[in-house]
This record gives sequence, C-alpha cells and structure tokens, in this order.
Amino acid sequence: MKCLFMTALVALAASANAMSDYEFLVANMPEKDRGKVSEEYLRKNTALAQEARNTAPWKAQLTDDIFREYILPYSSIGEDVDDWRPLFREKFWPLVKDCKTTTDAVQIINSKIWNLLDVHYSTKRDKPDQSPFHSMRIHMASCTGLAIIQIDAYRACGIPARFTGCCWTPIPGNHSWPEFWDNGKWHFFSDAEPDKFLPLDEAWFTPYAAVADGSQLRTKIYATRWSKSGTFFWLTWRGGNRPSDIPADDVTESYRRFRSPLPQARIAVVVRNADGKRVPAQIRLVAPDTGKTLAEGTTYDDTHDMNDHLVFIKPEKTMAVIMIKQPDGKFKEAGFTTFEAKQKLVELKLE
Repeated sequence: MKCLFMTALVALAASANAMSDYEFLVANMPEKDRGKVSEEYLRKNTALAQEARNTAPWKAQLTDDIFREYILPYSSIGEDVDDWRPLFREKFWPLVKDCKTTTDAVQIINSKIWNLLDVHYSTKRDKPDQSPFHSMRIHMASCTGLAIIQIDAYRACGIPARFTGCCWTPIPGNHSWPEFWDNGKWHFFSDAEPDKFLPLDEAWFTPYAAVADGSQLRTKIYATRWSKSGTFFWLTWRGGNRPSDIPADDVTESYRRFRSPLPQARIAVVVRNADGKRVPAQIRLVAPDTGKTLAEGTTYDDTHDMNDHLVFIKPEKTMAVIMIKQPDGKFKEAGFTTFEAKQKLVELKLE
C-alpha cells in the first residue's frame, strides 16, 4: 500500500481545501487503521463529508476546525470501519434537508433512526463499541453502539457530533451519548425514542453527569475528537485502570450547569420476569399507616439503558409498602421499604 501522505498530495492536488481536509484526516487517524483503511475509502469519505458541509442549511456556523474534528472523521471511538456515509446520507438527508438548525435536524433523526435501521437497545449485543453495520446486522446495540450510529447519522447530514461518556460516580456503571453542535454550543438529548421529540439538554442521566467526579481521571466526562489533545477517552468497557489512545476533551465542567443536589431519598425500582428480563409493571407506593398512595409509576423493560429505572423521590425516612399490579388487574403487596440518604435499588419479580 502506497504511503497515504504522498498519494494524498497527488490525488487531491486539484483542490487545496480537499487536500488539507484529507491531510488532517490521515495525519490523525487511529494507528490501528493505518495500512488497513484504503486511500479510496479515505478520499470518498472526505468528498462526502465536504458535500454534507456545503449543502447544510447551517453551513455558515461550520468552521474548518469544527468540520474537521466532528464531521470529517469516519469513526468515533475506534470502532471497526464501515462505509456508512452513503447509506446514512440516503436515509436521513431527505428527512432534514429543510431544517433550519441542527437541533431541529437531530430531533427528527432521533425520532426515526431506530425504526429505520431496525436497531434497538440490548445488553445482549456482541460488544459495546460495535460499528454501525455490525449493530444493524444483529439489530441491537448498547448505549455505546447506539451513540456511534447516531453520530454517524448526524455527520452524514453535515451536523457536527462527538461521542461523550463517563464512568458514573453516584451510581454503578457507565453511559455513552452523542453531543451535537448548534450555533457555538454543544447539546444533547435523552436516549432517542421512536416518534418522540424530547427536551433539549435534558436526560435521565443529566443529574448524574452534573455531579461527575472531575478529580479522578476515570470518572471525568470525556468527549472524543479527531486530532491529538493530550487527553484521552477512558474506555470503561475495556477494563483496566488506564485511558485509551483515543483523543478526547475533558468536558466534565460543561455539565456543572445542570448541577443541583441529587435528591437524597431516592428509590429505583426494577421488575423482572421468570427469565430475568426487565419488564414493565405498574408500581404503587402506599403509606403503611393510612393506606394512602404516595407515588405510582411503571417500570422499564430492557429497551431502556441498564441504569435507567423508575425512580421515586420522597423525604428521607419515609416508609412505604410496595404494591405491584398483577395480570388480573389487582395490586399485590411486594415488600416494604424506607427512603434513605443513599439511593436504593429495589428488584422485584413478576409472578
């Protein structure tokens, strides 16, 4: 395989802008891709990214730096390389070409993407950082795989996007989500749901992101970029106590604006069936002395993130009887709980 740097200068000499974009892409590509990703693919990727930029209604806000870091790249987190741009351009550009802002475009993409691609959240996926075509083949992905697909769909439409995530501080586990650029600021939505428009910069994980521990490398919130920054994304799912070689920015402070003290008396409820799967079930909390209903809600199934649960918030030391609705429509007592300072997870079985 010929040297990518030398052939880039010859093949793209006709366009100075294309040449600098191509050079940027090649100079900063992951080491694992060198010698494996063809020049033809890289040239095609560059041309399609430039087309997306030039045809976007919001192109005036797309500086060279923003374009090269967050639209031009062909991968987000070091996933296997797929030729996703042509397909995603074909599927999503007709839906958003008349939008005036990237926020409007992302809302539409989010509301259509999972049914269009037939990919849905599942912890049974093959691995966290699946490429988009891998997830489409098996019709499932974790939050990491879903974020990769969303970012690629945004970029195919000329929307700057980056992969964001962290290892949680107040609760176990980790989470990944996409951020997108709109008129000088980075934004996010909650996990995309079919045919639903969601509030901007609001999500089930926002309270946890707002109190992320920025004093530890492992628990900072990171957002990936293409060029070297001296900071690296922490790939929680790979294990170990060290960051990856994927360039990133520490964006922990940007989530401080959402900070408010986490309610101290919180109970998260999960209901599982005989097979251990999370299932939706109506839960009612009742005061043990008066029988008065204190709160009510429906638990989530496995299409929701594994850390996203039905949560009840009450004053500390509140006592409650937990009632669960049975298939016959009647509520049955399932346990007793007390709201404590530390969030409690209650797991129930549906009979």
